[in-house]
Amino acid sequence: MRWKLIALPLIVLTISGCSFLKVKPPVTVEIQTVEIPIKIAQPVLPRAIDMKEPVWYVVSDRVIPNPCVRDEETKETPVNEDGTCGLGREHPTWPEGFTYLDRFLEDIVEESGALVFTAMSIADYELMARNLQEIRRYVQEMNEVIVYYRNNTMVEEQ
Repeated sequence: MRWKLIALPLIVLTISGCSFLKVKPPVTVEIQTVEIPIKIAQPVLPRAIDMKEPVWYVVSDRVIPNPCVRDEETKETPVNEDGTCGLGREHPTWPEGFTYLDRFLEDIVEESGALVFTAMSIADYELMARNLQEIRRYVQEMNEVIVYYRNNTMVEEQ
């Protein structure tokens, strides 16, 4: 019987849904959209590529002309009866038949102390040029992406 006394009010409250209590009317809710600027860390633009200009040597086995020395006053080149230069050659240390290859070899040995060659075939040079062009294209595209994101995410200054 005790169970009935406790269960009866619980059942009545459950079924009635607390309808006998005073219920406040629902509050009207206003929804507002507010734009909040997102602070995105801007990347630093990449440093410009600083490429150095290589030195290219074109060497042949052609004989270097070694002209006779001109007379300063008359601006003429005196020649002896046997066909040799009267005042000597401009480069007296060059032997007869001195070629561009000989001069190149002497200059390299004098400059670096040893004679070492590195060579590249024409096809390899073309491949190197294509690779360099590919690097250039990639850098330009990355720069465009960075500028795009920078322009679209930076807050305009008032």
